[in-house]
Amino acid sequence: MKYKKINFDKFYRYLSLVRLNKPIGLYLLLWPTYCALWLSNRGLPDFYLLLIFTAGVFFMRSAGCIVNDYIDRKFDAHVTRTKKRPLVDCSISTQEAKILFFY
Repeated sequence: MKYKKINFDKFYRYLSLVRLNKPIGLYLLLWPTYCALWLSNRGLPDFYLLLIFTAGVFFMRSAGCIVNDYIDRKFDAHVTRTKKRPLVDCSISTQEAKILFFY
């Protein structure tokens, strides 16, 4: 049986598209979310609740990064800091970005 070789470079590009290689944004969104959960529960919330809100923060930030890169892809090509993003350098197609966004 032949196995398909995994393309880790493409996988890294997807992680870069959702900015998982720069997790500071996740931390900045999780901090107020966790504070609100602690305050609303008047103590440590249930693990299930923490898990749901953590997943929500991750998926919403990822979706926001994809939409931002999709809309700004032509503008980002002219900015030094953003010209190596996956949609700008065409290592991920716009169709793949749309699929990842809706997935």
